[in-house]
Amino acid sequence: MNLTSKQREALDIVNEGHNLFLGGPAGTGKSFLLCEIVKALRLSGKCVHLTCTTGIACTNFPPELGAMTVHRWSGIQDGRYKAQEVISLIKSHAKFQDALHRIKNTDTLIIDEVSMLSERLFNLLAEVCTIKDSSKQFGGMQLIMCGDFVQLPPVPNMLYNDDGKYCFESPLFEQLLCHKIYLNEIVRQNDQQLIRSIWEVSFGEVSDDTLMYIKTLQRPLSPDQQSIKLFATTHLVDNYNRKCVVEARGVVGEYLAEDTGENRHLSRLMAPKILWLKVGSPVILLRNISKILFNGLRGTVLAVEPDGPVVNFPTANQTLKIPKMTFTGILCYNDDKIVI
Repeated sequence: MNLTSKQREALDIVNEGHNLFLGGPAGTGKSFLLCEIVKALRLSGKCVHLTCTTGIACTNFPPELGAMTVHRWSGIQDGRYKAQEVISLIKSHAKFQDALHRIKNTDTLIIDEVSMLSERLFNLLAEVCTIKDSSKQFGGMQLIMCGDFVQLPPVPNMLYNDDGKYCFESPLFEQLLCHKIYLNEIVRQNDQQLIRSIWEVSFGEVSDDTLMYIKTLQRPLSPDQQSIKLFATTHLVDNYNRKCVVEARGVVGEYLAEDTGENRHLSRLMAPKILWLKVGSPVILLRNISKILFNGLRGTVLAVEPDGPVVNFPTANQTLKIPKMTFTGILCYNDDKIVI
């Protein structure tokens, strides 16, 4: 695949050592260009780290590029702690030695899907990166940020004092990213009506022609196809999931949470208090387990055992028993390990 003129312009800016914001709607080749940027900079001898705001986004890139979440790369974890607390941990605790090494040695940091990166996390990340060089913004790293702000926004979390503002609302964003390239040529599809319809839906300005086009795509699902259901609250999601488990064939396995603490904090945890599963149940990880088993990864239950379900994750080519995991809002040290 050849680079478009805009993609070539972006690559030239990066090769000259400038920071860059790369924008544009889905299908314009942003991910492809990031792969080319990583390869070009590494060939020039730079230490380049490719990161994303979610683990699922990391799977869009070839494994050899080593994409990881920006939270893991930097050691900020889920962002609940203040900058000086995180910096102190990264510098002093064994758990964060890999993050410390990455920060100190990175020449170029790439962050993809930045529409989900909040202003608070962006500012926190900027401070943590000064571990590399406290006299320079972002520690003197070359910064490449990529995304489409029309897509998923940051998730507010008032428990962590994060109001969910976009990262571009930080004054630091404009200071650091004065070079901006917006890709606008769709290279993923060539159906102009489909392209126009996707564009209108993205902006919430749907024309009558697009509505008619969408209706022509309606068709009955085959018996082996399942539609995706969207609900407004977690409570409704849990009710629907339990209903599906009950109606499925097989014996129900029940897993109960062991909770301690205040309900106002426990109620915020995504992990359900009672989990029902059967063989064949689709599941999704709610926390990172390893480099390839991360929050958001989908799997299928192969066995329901008393001490945990056995789950296959096809995209990671992994099958394992999921042990009881700890979810907590407290930073605690246990045998030189940090549980969060």
